[in-house]
Amino acid sequence: MQEFSLEKISENIHYGKTRDYFKEVYSSYTNQNYRSAVVMLWSVAVCDIVFKLQNLIDLYADASAKEILDSVTALQNANSKSSEWELKLIEDVHRKTNLLDTSEYENLRYLQQQRHLSAHPVLNSERELHSPNKETVRSLLRNTLEGLLIKPPFYTQHIMDELLADISETSAALNTRKKVKKYVVSRYLTRTTPAVELNMFRSLWKLVFKLDDDNCEKNRKINLYTLEVLAARNADQLVAFISGDVDYFSNIASTGNPLSHLVYFLSSNSNLFPLLSDDARLKIEHNVSTDEAGKTMGWFIKDNLDAHATDLESWIKSEEHPSFVPDQFNTLLQISDTEEWQECVCKLIATYYTVSLSYDQADKRFQVAIPTHINKFNKDALIYLAQEIEKNGQCHDRGRARQDYEVIKERIDELFNDDFNYDDLPSFKNRVVVAE
Repeated sequence: MQEFSLEKISENIHYGKTRDYFKEVYSSYTNQNYRSAVVMLWSVAVCDIVFKLQNLIDLYADASAKEILDSVTALQNANSKSSEWELKLIEDVHRKTNLLDTSEYENLRYLQQQRHLSAHPVLNSERELHSPNKETVRSLLRNTLEGLLIKPPFYTQHIMDELLADISETSAALNTRKKVKKYVVSRYLTRTTPAVELNMFRSLWKLVFKLDDDNCEKNRKINLYTLEVLAARNADQLVAFISGDVDYFSNIASTGNPLSHLVYFLSSNSNLFPLLSDDARLKIEHNVSTDEAGKTMGWFIKDNLDAHATDLESWIKSEEHPSFVPDQFNTLLQISDTEEWQECVCKLIATYYTVSLSYDQADKRFQVAIPTHINKFNKDALIYLAQEIEKNGQCHDRGRARQDYEVIKERIDELFNDDFNYDDLPSFKNRVVVAE
């Protein structure tokens, strides 16, 4: 078994200045100057905490960090010879930030006690100075490295104000989920703990799925994207987290965009739906039965995805004759990554185009549905598309059909080579210009 290396882990100390200071501590330890090592280690730990708080202030205007530093600065100014501010520093950091958990805080308190014994003329019964042994000092070094020095500065409870303002101001550049994830993880989530992230998730839940003022509406999409990032990073803890605060998470909007966005979110996080209260689930079920976005994405209230596909087909063929935007098909495809579901969605796309009621509508629906997704059609979906086109003159007799169907013919040739049977599809065959 490989021995834990203090020197190796010290290379991961977050701040270069702290790393340089720690070299003096480690030198004292290796030279068996254990009292000196403990005294210096406490000073390095205190300095590192100050560095982290100042970093949060400089980069993110963290209010709690500023409050802590202002408080200890006032104590220093009042009595420059007193070390009272050092203990207050670690107490406030433990109480008001997420930098130190309880065990890490207690380790630092023990380090401070050992520092006191080592730095002052505390004599034992034999009139000898206190001298910590090697094992004690090694333990202090390891605990301080792992519990503090190698960690980046973690955010305090004021992170949400900074995060919301930042992503709102940067929303023009953060115009895709991928960009939002990269930005939020790099700038914020690499410096947070799971507890902080869950609290961020809690705050965003209300902003996205409950509140409906102008500012919330303006930022709803980017806030949703951020919420999705947090949900994915903390998926293993969400069920217990929501179950422990059902009333809060069930306090959702009754109608409108907040509720539609919740249905969309639950389509990718269906395991959270049963956790909500009965009244919240009733709101969601009503949205799924009446709202176009809800009907599209609300598969999670059905028995299974096959039932949802059947309902969507009936809806598309119904007298409601719904109009889809391109994103609806994209989001449908995201519900599941199975080949079976992809085929189902492709057949729904084919149905949407082939129930067109006019040449003009067929022109528009073809552009919305077919070219973007034709590369996802398998053999069965292509046969279905061709058969449904054959049944509707508004599709195969329109002026743009011959040009539009080039993309279908290319996909047929790619998958079938020369084995596609056009014999029962004379109108479609004529439009794709099949050579005799």
